[in-house]
This record gives sequence, C-alpha cells and structure tokens, in this order.
Amino acid sequence: MAALKPVNPAQISKLESLSYKELHARIKLHILDLLQHDFEQLAALMYRHDVSENRFNKALQLPNDNLRADDIATLVIEREKQKIATRLDYAKQKAKKIDKTPEDTL
Repeated sequence: MAALKPVNPAQISKLESLSYKELHARIKLHILDLLQHDFEQLAALMYRHDVSENRFNKALQLPNDNLRADDIATLVIEREKQKIATRLDYAKQKAKKIDKTPEDTL
C-alpha cells in the first residue's frame, strides 16, 4: 500500500475520487505539518475556509498535535460539506425562480 500524501484543503475540489477516510487522513497530514511548522499559515487556511474560530480554538486545546490535527481536519471537511449544501440549495432556489414563467406570477 502506498504511503498517504498530504492534501492541501484548497485542492480538495480538484480531486476526482477519494473516500472520506482517505480524504480525512490526507488533510490531517497537511494540518499536522502546519501545526508543527507554520501555524500562521494554518490560521490563514482556517480563515480562508471559514472554519468556526471557536471550534478551531477548542481543537487547539487538545493535548497533542495528532489529536489537534484530527479534529481540525474534521472541522475543515464539515465546513466544506456545509458550503456544498448551501450552494446546492441556492442553485435549487434559483432554478425555481427561473422556471417560473411570467404567467405563474400573475
């Protein structure tokens, strides 16, 4: 079995197919590296992905980097899933408005 390679969360949308478990593991590796070597970039990444500051700070209070990285990876994936759901909902709402003909609004 090949070793997992870290994945930057910004690259998630470019991946064709990945199980949740593998995605989580790869994001966790990237976050673990940032925790240990570039916390400033990790904080910027959390801001860019709109991860809850309160939940991020709680994750940082965990006893070791492995647990912190695991929890933060989960936060990133959950937030990305929320954004996808919001976009789909918005697209459905927009499609409903477009489907209405002027006769429907009378």
